[in-house]
Amino acid sequence: MLKKRKFYTLSDIKKHLIYTPLIFVFVTAIISMVVIVSVLEVKQKNEEKLLTQKEQFEKRNILEQYVNDIKFKANSSFDGEEVALNDAVTSLSGFLKYSKSEASLKDIKKFIKELEKDSNFEFVIFDKEKLNIIYGENVINYLRVITDSKIELRRFQRHMLENILYIGKDNLIYWIDKTHHKIRLSYFKDITNKNWYLGAFSKIDDMEDSIRRVILDSIVQKSKYYSDSYFWFYDYNQGYVYNYYNKGQKLNAKYILEQDRLDSSSEILRKYMTQHEISKSHKTYNFTKYNFLVSIKSYTLPSKLSNLEYKYNSKLSVSIAIVILIALFLILASTVFTKFINSIFYRYNKRLETKNNMYKKWKDRYELAIIASNDGLWDIDLDTKNIFFSRKWLDMFGYQKGEIRNLQEWLNLIHQEDRPIVENRLRTHLEGKTEHFISEYRIKNKWNEYKWILVRGKAFRDKEKRPKRMLMMSMDIERRKRLSKELQYVDLLVEYGRIVIFKWKNDETLTPEYVSKSISSFGYATKDFENKRESFLNFVHKDDSKELQEDLGKALIKDEKSFTKVYRVIEKDGTIRWVFNRTIFLKDDFGNVTHLYGYITDITKMKLTEEELKLKVEEELAKNIEKDRILVHQSKLAAMGEMLGNIAHQWRQPLNNINLLTHFIRDNYENLKKEDIEDIISDTKLQIDYMSQTIDDFRNFYQPTKDKVKFNLKESIESCIKIVDTQLEKTNMRVEVSGDSIEILSYKNEFQQVILNILNNANDAALVKSKDKKFKAETKIKIQREENNVYISLENNCGEVNKEVMERMFEPYFTTKFEDQGTGIGLYMAKTIIEKNMNGSITAKNIKDGIVFTIILPL
Repeated sequence: MLKKRKFYTLSDIKKHLIYTPLIFVFVTAIISMVVIVSVLEVKQKNEEKLLTQKEQFEKRNILEQYVNDIKFKANSSFDGEEVALNDAVTSLSGFLKYSKSEASLKDIKKFIKELEKDSNFEFVIFDKEKLNIIYGENVINYLRVITDSKIELRRFQRHMLENILYIGKDNLIYWIDKTHHKIRLSYFKDITNKNWYLGAFSKIDDMEDSIRRVILDSIVQKSKYYSDSYFWFYDYNQGYVYNYYNKGQKLNAKYILEQDRLDSSSEILRKYMTQHEISKSHKTYNFTKYNFLVSIKSYTLPSKLSNLEYKYNSKLSVSIAIVILIALFLILASTVFTKFINSIFYRYNKRLETKNNMYKKWKDRYELAIIASNDGLWDIDLDTKNIFFSRKWLDMFGYQKGEIRNLQEWLNLIHQEDRPIVENRLRTHLEGKTEHFISEYRIKNKWNEYKWILVRGKAFRDKEKRPKRMLMMSMDIERRKRLSKELQYVDLLVEYGRIVIFKWKNDETLTPEYVSKSISSFGYATKDFENKRESFLNFVHKDDSKELQEDLGKALIKDEKSFTKVYRVIEKDGTIRWVFNRTIFLKDDFGNVTHLYGYITDITKMKLTEEELKLKVEEELAKNIEKDRILVHQSKLAAMGEMLGNIAHQWRQPLNNINLLTHFIRDNYENLKKEDIEDIISDTKLQIDYMSQTIDDFRNFYQPTKDKVKFNLKESIESCIKIVDTQLEKTNMRVEVSGDSIEILSYKNEFQQVILNILNNANDAALVKSKDKKFKAETKIKIQREENNVYISLENNCGEVNKEVMERMFEPYFTTKFEDQGTGIGLYMAKTIIEKNMNGSITAKNIKDGIVFTIILPL
């Protein structure tokens, strides 16, 4: 039921004119004071921040310079150790080189042990070829301890000796024990006359003592360089603070905390004592490995901040006084103005009363218009139970006018699970217990399908408050419901899987706001992150955390839409897992990235199989190399067979002529004259010379070339035609060579092998085609230059090739001939020669009644 709007009389207007300006002036004055206080506080904080940042920048540079000096001095302590190692190895290698050859291994070991006592070093000797340790096995075994290797001892020793050989002689090697923060140095030399490798290892050096000593020796002297600040040092393991009051004193840390409770430096000390680690800042540097803390303390910053606060308090007092004076003036002015306005409004009082009656009549019409403007409108006569649906509602569900006539037929269309809820809400609304009828339910359309809709309605009543009529509006929400259901499926899918969905804040620690329940697969609970007991960066492996933050920062700077990365995480029980992370950036209305939303999935198994995959690839590569060697050998044998066949074919006629001449001499030697014999001998010599020339031609043609030579393509192709000329006579094939005369620097005989193979294939195809029909076989070879390439096309009319053969003709061992007619490696070798050896390309395609090969070679 609509609530009546209040009608303001002239008396009400007078009250508003009197009190509203006063309230406005009062509120404005309060707001102005609040704004002034806020603005001045912001300015004060900005100046304080700027002052503090300037101080921080100076202190950070001073502290970083001092820390770098500490590290440099600590590292320089190893230089003397390196020289001593070199001298020790050189001395022992000289003894081994120039000692008598008959000196026993026992004597050598005895000499080394005495040298170890005097030099404070440990020595190792091993055989370079056999990789067995001659002396110093305990030293190599110690390397297995500090590297935490799980490899079997003998395999580890061999692996470590191979690494030392790989690094090489005369190189200094650092062996670090990360667990105890200690380091060893080693230096190796080659004893060539004995085929030995000699090395010396230093005793264990303690970096913690070295750094502590450098700090204590330099901190007081360094503090004297700065007039407004000084350094102090805290050793957590030994529990003392040095130079805290700039007096070079060693004081107990607990004593300082009791004396200076409010000092910022004591707060830093307190956090370090309770947490063993503090976040990085401009005032401190934390040597986390050794539980050391170096900090810088300032004198002048507190007094500067105090002066700044006094300045802004003075400004605040003056500003508030000005606001009060302006407020008093406005109150006086508003009182005068109110009296003038009251006289004007009185004349409009009667006119407003008349218009109020008109507004009441339009009220109901306006409400109906608002409801009718929605998607699907329908009207229920509650006395007759008849329903009228708008055209839009009928089109929405596919019904025709008159198919749904009353309230009962409409209720029958509602899904049986939703109907009790709809009936209950309808009854409640008609009883006047709710102002509007609102419900979401499924309704059956014309095609016997259920669709989700949102229905809003209102019942209109008579003077006795009885419902007479009800207007309803239907909105299609099928898509929204389907999407909501799919999102529920997604939640169920990832709830117990290895895919974790998360939502972080875009801050330094990536504070988690949401983590899916599937985080339990890593041993955590969602409350561990959502209650901020765990930071996401703590979940990431410490060696990958910094790189993750840097890559994420770069993606944000480049304004990328998403971010992907592979890194390691640590499960609750300490197990290390590899994950793949994909993240999208969520922005606010101003384009600022406020949150990061994405998922991580476990890819540990994929990472573990990478090494197996590498081994398989290497194995397959070796097989392919061996396969190519066999193919080349087969190609050579095939070429040799073709050469012998061609030689035999060209020798057949000369041998026949010599045979005839021999029989002629046998039958007529008594009647032959000297001139006749000389003619016969001349003819015989001519035939023998032709046979000898044939051998030379074939020998030069099949001789492989290791170096590139400059040759003419056209002349080279014509030589190939000469070689197979006798075979082409079988099919009467005509070969035509045209185009440019071009010289090229490449492998001549290999190129001729390709041309010869293509001509032989064309001749074989012509023999097959001639069995089916008679035709004039021909091959056209065209040479053409285009820019920096030469194009050679070999076109024949000896029949087209089907699609399957065309796709596989360049594969090894693929042939369409019988096993005694071909090996299937000819075109494969042709492709290998052109593309790998000559950096060109070879292709084939069908043309009308034949096929064309195109070879492209670079000039």
